Amino acid sequence: MSVELVGVTKRFGKVVALDKVSVRVERGEFFTFLGPSGCGKTTTLRIIAGLEVPDEGRVFMNGQDITGLPPYKRNVAMVPQNYALWPHMTVFENVAYGLRVRGVPKDKIRERIREVLELVKLEGLEDRYPAQLSGGQQQRVALARALVVQPRVLLLDEPLSNLDARLRIEMREELKRIQKTTGITVIYVTHDQEEAMVLSDRIAVMNSGKVIEVGRPEDLYRRPRTLFTATFMGKYNILEGKVVQLTREVVIVESRGQRILGTIPLEGAELRPGDEVYLVFRPHSGSIDPKGKESNEFSGEISATSYLGERVEARVKTRHGELLFYLPPRTRVVRKMPIKLYVSAEDILVYPKKPGNLYSVSHANGAVNTS
Repeated sequence: MSVELVGVTKRFGKVVALDKVSVRVERGEFFTFLGPSGCGKTTTLRIIAGLEVPDEGRVFMNGQDITGLPPYKRNVAMVPQNYALWPHMTVFENVAYGLRVRGVPKDKIRERIREVLELVKLEGLEDRYPAQLSGGQQQRVALARALVVQPRVLLLDEPLSNLDARLRIEMREELKRIQKTTGITVIYVTHDQEEAMVLSDRIAVMNSGKVIEVGRPEDLYRRPRTLFTATFMGKYNILEGKVVQLTREVVIVESRGQRILGTIPLEGAELRPGDEVYLVFRPHSGSIDPKGKESNEFSGEISATSYLGERVEARVKTRHGELLFYLPPRTRVVRKMPIKLYVSAEDILVYPKKPGNLYSVSHANGAVNTS
């Protein structure tokens, strides 16, 4: 089932939780709303579920306007962040609850519960109570309870946030498997960028009640159209400078006495010599060897390193301040060691510096040149 929001606005007193949100989720898609806390993700989910009514705009499912329909007529199921399991009910009773409310015959209830517990790999745990289950098992019970009523759309609100790191990774794989097995449309909410990229067919990046941009995970990470997305999706380095020259292939920017070659990620964006800009590039873009004639050299000395198994994270003190680079795991680097790293023009994204074009809610992930 497809889901579409058109111009949806929601206010709570003077707070605008959603501001003219328009987005379409295709049938059978795993679609994620991603953004910082308080950006409107959960409100969006609750409006789709019918638990909140928009002040403006419409909600459609398969082209039908359902804005005024109550939740029980929408054929959607929602798994909240805290799972909301009944502590005095067994796994079987928790999962069966929605079917009993719908008046499903007992024999059919047992058949459906057997199928759904097999799907979420909880066979044999029917008689246990929530307190006797691990966090991952409780999450699966909540998922089974949502799936057993055979909804057309499954809504998941930060379902993995209460799990430890290992379980989160396991449950990501399970969620993706279940979604592909059932073919159900899934709309997911999270603030975790990695989680969103692993699970999603497409992602809507949100901030301050607005959808900033929508795209495939790889596009949002490698070629984000907006500065906010570039600095929200993963770690980054960010510099400031002024445009010196533009050619068909690259933008030449002067930053702290160095001319840097970059590219404009947004087609049709207009820049002129003298314009102030931000330059953003990922830590993995750096290489010890030059990347052709359009490589940018960043020289400095190692200020700190962290060995993470699959890579070495190196902070390099340069004329632009401290920059973060990922190096191959066997790279031998020590503190105060001089180093030269190269980043291609294709990997340095140039964004206009203008009012309202704030690059992130925090600078914690990157180096900032404030010259």
